[in-house]
Amino acid sequence: MEIRFLLVCEGSSDTSLIGHIERLLVDCGASEASGTASYFGRKVGDKIRSGLQYYGEADLLVVHRDANSAGAAARYDEIANEVGSSGYCGQWVAIVPVRAMEAWLLVDEDAIRRVAGRPNGTESLDLSKPQRVEAIGDPKEVLRQALFDAAAPRGKRRRKKVAAEFSELRRQLAEHLPIGGVLEKVPSWERFRADVTKVMELKAAIQSD
Repeated sequence: MEIRFLLVCEGSSDTSLIGHIERLLVDCGASEASGTASYFGRKVGDKIRSGLQYYGEADLLVVHRDANSAGAAARYDEIANEVGSSGYCGQWVAIVPVRAMEAWLLVDEDAIRRVAGRPNGTESLDLSKPQRVEAIGDPKEVLRQALFDAAAPRGKRRRKKVAAEFSELRRQLAEHLPIGGVLEKVPSWERFRADVTKVMELKAAIQSD
């Protein structure tokens, strides 16, 4: 069963999720999975319509929205309403990190040290356990500090360089999310995997009829 999905993004950096979703879909029963991204438009519904218009039909819609201060339940409701108003009638799943995707990037200490350029560093990064990262109030700032501490820059010029590289280091971490590893202990990822599993089971049942 081949799956072609459209990832509805909050921004262009979310395209790093495509490879992970492809892998997850194969893990859940797809023979092959390929995805494209849509991030043009103000609202989720606008992005869905523009993505489908540009890329054509999709077997599955994946909508990413960080929970932020609204909370996960409100985000899921918002996504459901936006999908409904978009005119899309196929199957969809939501991917809702709590509070933001940066929380997912905090689960792999080795990766943080590696992208910071000091894989053998021993400075304490004071990271939470995977089950608790989504309780962090500002995961983006915690990630920024963890990368800075892992880089242990000396000198004003080096400190400025490390600070300026945050977006690139974040991108590298997002491209190497530990799928099948510690990320599986993060509640919002567990829910996303469970939702994808249900959709794939339903598709398999429909195909076998």
